[in-house]
Amino acid sequence: MKLILIFPRMIHTSGDPPLGIGSIAAYVKKHTDAEVSILDTTFHPSYEYVYKKLKREKPDAIGIYVDTIMHNNAFKIAQIAKKLGIFVITGGPHTTVMPETMQKFSDMIVIGEGEITIKEVIQNFEKKRFNSIKGIWYKKNKTWFKNPAREPIHNLDSLEFPALDLMEMENYIQIWHSLDSFDPSLRGTNIIASRGCPYNCSYCQPNLKAIFGEKFRSRSPEHVVAELKELKNKFKIDAFFLHDDTFNISKVWVNKFCDLLDKEKINLLWSCNSRVNTLTDKKMVQRMYDSGLRMIHIGVESGSQRILNEIYRKGIKLSDVPIVIDQANKIGIKTLAFFMLGAPTETIKEIKQTINFAVSLNATEITASITNPLPGTKLLDVMKDKYKISKNFGDFDYYTKRAFEDPDLSYKQLKKYQKILLFRFYTHPKRWGYILKHFTSIKGLKKMWLKVKRFL
Repeated sequence: MKLILIFPRMIHTSGDPPLGIGSIAAYVKKHTDAEVSILDTTFHPSYEYVYKKLKREKPDAIGIYVDTIMHNNAFKIAQIAKKLGIFVITGGPHTTVMPETMQKFSDMIVIGEGEITIKEVIQNFEKKRFNSIKGIWYKKNKTWFKNPAREPIHNLDSLEFPALDLMEMENYIQIWHSLDSFDPSLRGTNIIASRGCPYNCSYCQPNLKAIFGEKFRSRSPEHVVAELKELKNKFKIDAFFLHDDTFNISKVWVNKFCDLLDKEKINLLWSCNSRVNTLTDKKMVQRMYDSGLRMIHIGVESGSQRILNEIYRKGIKLSDVPIVIDQANKIGIKTLAFFMLGAPTETIKEIKQTINFAVSLNATEITASITNPLPGTKLLDVMKDKYKISKNFGDFDYYTKRAFEDPDLSYKQLKKYQKILLFRFYTHPKRWGYILKHFTSIKGLKKMWLKVKRFL
């Protein structure tokens, strides 16, 4: 049979390839006889492009990745497929936490991790015997059947490396930006070494636990290094970004990984996501630097300790943030700090606190998102009885929109403060070197424009 996996990114072009779909594609190719391909709209944001591709390829089934922001795009693509008589499978974060919203345009809904589930669906597709497959809802004779949940995959080393060869990798590499503050000309891409997160931030949990289970799981350092070798050989990369929600949870794992990078002479620069409270061990951070780490993305979120404690349940101290960032700078590691504006009950005074705090930091970069209560999160649970939440999932775009009405802070005011934060941060003399790096090359300018465009 023929299966096409679709990543419906129609906005916010990014250098981040869809690793989840890539992992499913690789696993299904390895364990079935299906002909598998990936239709990624990142560089072809057109429904006409999708229609022509599906009409020409005539797949037996498509699998559409759905997160909340992409929901509306996925819906339109599913409609196209249904008109062409194609079996529609939907999966991803949104389908896992709100499967009922997918029923109107799906023939099957995958809940949780998809590799083994999709493999079993393909193996039983011809006879349409889906009743024993865990982790799916499926429609038969206009009736929906809800099968039991599937346990998370215990051994992540049993999975294949994502099938990046099925994507437009050169296009992704050209706009990859995770180490721009170090060198915008680097060729790089992303990898994921773990699944899940042990922390309980209200804007992520229990959504992440619904998708990946309660237990945090890691691939072995050997498996990750083997993937890096393959990526370097196939795509001639100079660098990589560990896209895990929090990379350095286990010091033992980190030290072994760094040792292997040195032993195998990988010679790649790298960056990762982390938390303030996991970066206080200077010896570990120095070890990461020695093995090639040059950039850390840190979730700060607010300059108000009240917002961090009461609303976001972040579990960090603001006083630790400048210490960790300054320590990284002294070692030679640049930092990007994530911020969000417009939390429920957040006052204009607190927003101004966040702006002033962000500008005062010695971070090289920031992002300034709008707080949105994503489905399946504790943040949405505590807000839904007090605020009017939008029913249009497109409004959950945390770069440019707000999905709830706040009588004390208009959306127009919020956008004004978002722009003030970005303007004040990047026009400060501390960031002039970063700006200059981007203005000295066409590639750097293109990457900077893609970043700025997200917030317009």
